[in-house]
Amino acid sequence: MRHTFLLGSALALFVIGLSVACASAAPPTPTARTITPVTLVMGYIPNVQYAPFFVAEDKGYFADEGIQINYNWGFEFDGVKLVGANQAEFAVVTGDQIIQARAQNVPIVYIGNWYNAFPIAVVSLAEKNIKTPQDLVGKKVGLPGLFGASYTAWRALLYSSGLNEQTMTVENIGFTQAQALSQGTVDAAVVYVNNEPVQLQLAGKKINAINTWEYAKLVGNGIATNEATLKNRPELARGFVRALTRGVQATLDNPDEALQIAIKHVPEAGGENLATSQAVLLASIPLWKNTRLGETRLADWQAMEQFMRDADFIATPVDVNKAFTNDLVP
Repeated sequence: MRHTFLLGSALALFVIGLSVACASAAPPTPTARTITPVTLVMGYIPNVQYAPFFVAEDKGYFADEGIQINYNWGFEFDGVKLVGANQAEFAVVTGDQIIQARAQNVPIVYIGNWYNAFPIAVVSLAEKNIKTPQDLVGKKVGLPGLFGASYTAWRALLYSSGLNEQTMTVENIGFTQAQALSQGTVDAAVVYVNNEPVQLQLAGKKINAINTWEYAKLVGNGIATNEATLKNRPELARGFVRALTRGVQATLDNPDEALQIAIKHVPEAGGENLATSQAVLLASIPLWKNTRLGETRLADWQAMEQFMRDADFIATPVDVNKAFTNDLVP
């Protein structure tokens, strides 16, 4: 479907000496511009955490770039595979997914950062007195699964701290971390810092958090596309990154407005869940700040690739210079 929208200010047309004609003259036809529908694979369910996308959409930042977003929500979708096969233009992914994909010759490229760090932490109730990675020795730790971002961050924390997983008891507890911690079935749990810790604190629990990004260099959630899009439609990719970074900045500048926009897109985030949604958004905002929004560092990619080889996440070296680019970042 094709749509048009106004670009710039319309120029008035004046016909000298013909006052009647002047008064009735119609404005010129605006410059036409094609709106390009694109698929963005989220890999998750709608949540207030995606406020920057909703803000960029509502404020017309994507429209300014000639982009109409079609969100592909749901756990069953694999953004890396869809984007790598050119069946979707963009996906929200973490840096480790990029490295693993490129190790298998999937032509996917990270083009714009959203989270300035992997938002994973090891959380415990304050009474357990677990404050450093070394305090985990001899403890029972719950993981939501032995896969995905949580598992990668957990392994990276152990790797950077020189710890062996065999010195503690590790259990797969699914997504029951808050409950498991509250009931004492585990001493600590691997969580997203803007999710379970918020739940625990709202329930009146005092907690300690070991933030994995303070120990391990992992590139957080961002936007990926494929090599074909970068080659054939570079301005589409550039426009997407520019629109998203504007959405991030607007969210940082006015969190209250961003929250209301997010609730328009995710109505269940309002009402009785408003306090939780607000707390989740406020916990997320520090993770979106960056010296230059959208940028990642070569040194972080190199450190992450080294860890993933040493930890057997990948079997062959990956050229990280081809895995990401900052060239599209405003």
